[in-house]
Amino acid sequence: MRARGLLFTVYFIFSVCLLANPTIITIDLSERYQVIDNFGASDCWSMQKIGAWHENNKIKVADLLFSVEKGIGLSAWRFNIGAGINRTTIFDDWRTVETFEIGERLYDWTRQEEERWFLQAAKERGVEQFIAFVNSPPARMTRNGYTNCTDGLGSTNLKEGYEPQFAKYLADILKHFRDEWGIEFDYISPVNEPQWEWNYGCNQEGNRASNEDIRAIISALHAELKRQGLDTKISVVESGDLESWYKLKRDISAKYGENYGNYLYEVIGVDSIRNKIADHFCGHSYWSDLLNGELVEDRVALSARIKPFLESGMKYWVTEYCVMEGPYGEGGYGRDLGINTALNVARVIHFDLTILNASAWQWWTAVSPENYKDGLIYTDYKYNPKMENIIESKTLWALGNYSRFIRPGSVRIGLTGANDKYSLMGSAYVNSDETKMILVFVNVSNSPKPVRFEIKGLDEDRVIRSFIPYITSDNERDNLCQYPSVHVDSVYVVPARSIVTLVGDIENTAEIDVPEALKDFRLFQNYPNPFNSMTRIPYYIKHFSKVKIDIFSINGTNVKSLINRYQSPGYHDDIIWDGTDMHNQKVSSGVYFCTMEVKGKKDIKKVVFIR
Repeated sequence: MRARGLLFTVYFIFSVCLLANPTIITIDLSERYQVIDNFGASDCWSMQKIGAWHENNKIKVADLLFSVEKGIGLSAWRFNIGAGINRTTIFDDWRTVETFEIGERLYDWTRQEEERWFLQAAKERGVEQFIAFVNSPPARMTRNGYTNCTDGLGSTNLKEGYEPQFAKYLADILKHFRDEWGIEFDYISPVNEPQWEWNYGCNQEGNRASNEDIRAIISALHAELKRQGLDTKISVVESGDLESWYKLKRDISAKYGENYGNYLYEVIGVDSIRNKIADHFCGHSYWSDLLNGELVEDRVALSARIKPFLESGMKYWVTEYCVMEGPYGEGGYGRDLGINTALNVARVIHFDLTILNASAWQWWTAVSPENYKDGLIYTDYKYNPKMENIIESKTLWALGNYSRFIRPGSVRIGLTGANDKYSLMGSAYVNSDETKMILVFVNVSNSPKPVRFEIKGLDEDRVIRSFIPYITSDNERDNLCQYPSVHVDSVYVVPARSIVTLVGDIENTAEIDVPEALKDFRLFQNYPNPFNSMTRIPYYIKHFSKVKIDIFSINGTNVKSLINRYQSPGYHDDIIWDGTDMHNQKVSSGVYFCTMEVKGKKDIKKVVFIR
């Protein structure tokens, strides 16, 4: 017993010291950075297979990916336009995809039905941004007749002079989706990681393209989109690494006698190309996650190069990432459903957003059957076709700490005090109508991190009273798990090895509509509501007055008196109801009424308690 008492004492002293020395997190709304366009993922390649599942299982996957109530609320979806089934040079049946084309400008629109199901499911759940992307032209248009390349055969596998045919093929598909299926693609990405050779042995669709090839494809596609009256914008270049934005890939350039890489200056920055492409340029964050020498350093180096482009009005999008290298070079092999990979991924997201000012961040393949760190959701269906199992990973929910809450149109704002890649990282955002503040913290350390908030740049008539935490951690239930609200002035402890999103309402007190009879006082809605542990009850009085606040049951019984005393004028939010009655016993779940009485006049709010 004595040892247990000593242990408790040590723990108590540690807790007191922890809370007594919080890190000050300064959030400044006057510091504005990038506008967020979306968070997303792709259907490549698994949706062609799991699209054959029973309806209820497909619905569960769609809900996990697209629903803001049941899942992570992705706001963009990448649809892979397949190049045709190829079992000659691709031996993995999951990495070769149907093509709509059956001949020049002839199409079989029954194909890719499975992927189209998920595209429609995304739209039904509120996803508004769609990107079509291509890994290879259809085999009929390639030099070797396959959907990946042959060593030494051409700077690209697209047949010489076939850029117009390729453009017509893509535009025809986009037009059919728009006119017949009601899906309008915002963007079309015609090349993917063009600096890699994609030769036989890569075991998947792929096509290299020199800078000259890319420019020719863009020009032909731009003309065809315009000719067919399509508003779809061209998204390029899907660089496979960060360095290629400003450096040539010398080996492949020497091999084929044409430049590859240096995309900022040889594609994006070319005047004749700039007016033919979207207002963003997109790349992949592979091979940039080593803690020592890459994670921060590579992004700082690229940031300096892309700054003039961002200042000219362009945006940077991250359109693919999964773990292929890892923070310590351990590679991507082996599924990790737990918090370790989730934290590593969240750390990459943090630095892509805060150093590169990425306006979009998209995961590679949403569902994976592999023993690899490449999935948000996993399944064993590939190796056991009778098993339509759905395995959620903590990485899914870690991405959700961003995607569910930072909606399109949100703006990143200033946050200082948390930017340690070995410990606590944080970023801050306001939504498009500036009614919510969103803070995302990534704590990769083994210690909880107490923080206190200092908010700057908030207008005098606007106020944030509290934040609601949503936590993803190694705790089994912590998959964006909502916790009780935290008062804005209190110390909040970010749990060890967790990703935490804090969402606070920004109230505009100048716009409060107060009935004429209540001009001298006002009872505001309690928060949170509904609640299950405690709720805070804010109110306003114009003059020094006696304030009486009570809780009544739905049948009119006085459950508890919370305050009955004189109060100074102004806004108050120090009244808390913990769901107990006048005997301090928990009340039953249900609807209650909170009343505020001042000088014989009353204001009433409905309160919902859930046990």
